[in-house]
Amino acid sequence: MKPVLRFLSDEDLKNVHSMALDMLENMGMQLCSEEAREILKKEGAKVEGEIVKISRELIDRALETVPKRDEFVLYGRTPENDVKISEAPPTLAAMTMATAVIDPDTRERRPATNEDLAKLTKILETLDNVTIASGLVTPQDVPLQASDWYTWATTIKNTTKHITGGVVGKEGVRDAVRMASLAVGSEEEFLKRPFISVWVLTMPPMKVDENTLNVLMEASKYKIPSVISSGGILGISSPITIESAIIHTHAETLACIALSQMVNPGAPVIYSSYVRSMDMKTLSVAMSSPESAIMKSCMAELGLYLDLPTKMPCNLRDSKVLDAQTGFETGMVGTIGALTTDFLVAMQLDMDLVVDYADLPYSNECMSQLQRLVRELDFNDKRIALDNIEKTGHGGSFLDSKHTVRYFRKELWRGELTERGNYGSWKEDGEKDIAQKSLEKVRKIIDETKDVELLDKEIQAKIDAIAESAIEKSKNIVR
Repeated sequence: MKPVLRFLSDEDLKNVHSMALDMLENMGMQLCSEEAREILKKEGAKVEGEIVKISRELIDRALETVPKRDEFVLYGRTPENDVKISEAPPTLAAMTMATAVIDPDTRERRPATNEDLAKLTKILETLDNVTIASGLVTPQDVPLQASDWYTWATTIKNTTKHITGGVVGKEGVRDAVRMASLAVGSEEEFLKRPFISVWVLTMPPMKVDENTLNVLMEASKYKIPSVISSGGILGISSPITIESAIIHTHAETLACIALSQMVNPGAPVIYSSYVRSMDMKTLSVAMSSPESAIMKSCMAELGLYLDLPTKMPCNLRDSKVLDAQTGFETGMVGTIGALTTDFLVAMQLDMDLVVDYADLPYSNECMSQLQRLVRELDFNDKRIALDNIEKTGHGGSFLDSKHTVRYFRKELWRGELTERGNYGSWKEDGEKDIAQKSLEKVRKIIDETKDVELLDKEIQAKIDAIAESAIEKSKNIVR
C-alpha cells in the first residue's frame, strides 16, 4: 500500500466540514461583487448587503458537479505534459510572483527581470519532476500595471508544461486565453485542452474581493481550472489555533467552489490553501514552520475528503539562501506534502520573495527522492522471489543474483547532485556541496537552453503585443 500521513481522523474531517457548512449558512461570506451575489441569490442563497449566506444544499449541489480526482486531467500545452491526477505521483509546481532573484553568476540578490523569467521558465521546462511551470518571478523591469500580462506572455513562450498564474479581472483572464490560444493555433483548440489555470485568492477571514470573484467567474465560463486558496495567517487573519483556522479556510474554499459551479457546472477547481503562521517576535510570515506544515497536511486532507485535486505550498522555504535551513525545511515540509498532496508548490525562498537559480535543480532532485519515498509497496511473487532467497542460501550474497540485476536500478534511488560516495572521491571531485553542484547544473541548463525557441517568432510577437496593449487597458480594470 502507499504510505499515508494524516493529522485528521475520519471523524475530524466530517466535523470540520460540517462546521464550515454551518459557518457559511449562518455567518455567510462577504462577496464584494454584485454579479456574484446575484448568481448565488438566484440559486437560493440569502443576500444581506455584501454578505451571502450559502445553504448546505447549495454546497452539496456544487460538490456534485465539480470534477473529481478520477476525471481530472491537468493539461500541458503538449500532450506528453498532461497529468492524470488519479494516476500521477506527487510533483512540483512552480510558485509565482517572487520579486527578486539570486543571480547565478554574481550570487547577489537583485530585482527580477523579464529575462530572468524567461531563463527560469526554460529551466523548469527541462526538469522532469516539475509539471506546473508557472512564472516563478514577476518581472520588475516591465510596467507595473501590466506585469501579470508580461508574466503570462513570457511563460507561455518558454514552456510546453501547464502554467498557473495571477490575473487581473475578467479582462486578464480573456487576455491569458488569447495568448494561450495563439500558442496552440486557435481558441477552439485551447478550450479542448486548457493548459493554464488561475489563482483565486480569498481575503480571510470570510471575504472575497471583486477582482478575485471576477477572475473566478470568468475562468469558470471557459472551464479553465481555478486554484482556490485561502491564505490566512494564524493570529492575524486566521484564529491563532490550527483547529479553528482550518474551519474558516475550508469554508472560504467551499464558497468559491459553489460560485464556480453556479456559473458553469463542471468547471474544474484545484483545492489549495496558504494558511500559515507568523513569527510573533519578528512579525514575519513563516511558510515552513511546524504549524504551517501541519496545516498544509490538514488542508490537503480536506481536499481529498472532497475527492478534489490538491495543491499545497510545501517547498516554499523561509531560509534566505540555499543552506542547511533550506534542506531541513525542504525535508520536513516536503515529506508531509509528498504524503498528502498532488502538487507541491515550490522553488522560492525568503517567504516567497526570492528565487535562487540553483534551487531549481536542487528542488527537482529532492522531489525525486520524495517520489521514491511515497511509492507504493507491491508484494507480488516476482518482487518477493522466495526462490531467490532459497537459492542464495544461509549466509550467502545477493549481489550477483538475477533478481538483483533485474530490480536494482528501479529499486535503489540514485541522484545526480546528492553525495553518496566516500570522502576520498568527494575530495578528488572538488569538495563541492550540493549548493555548488546545483549552481553548476543550472548554469549548464542556461547555456544549453539560451537559444531554444518553442514558438515561431511571429506567434511570439503577437503574444507580446497582447501584453503591451494591457498597459493602457489595465487602468480601467477592477483590481
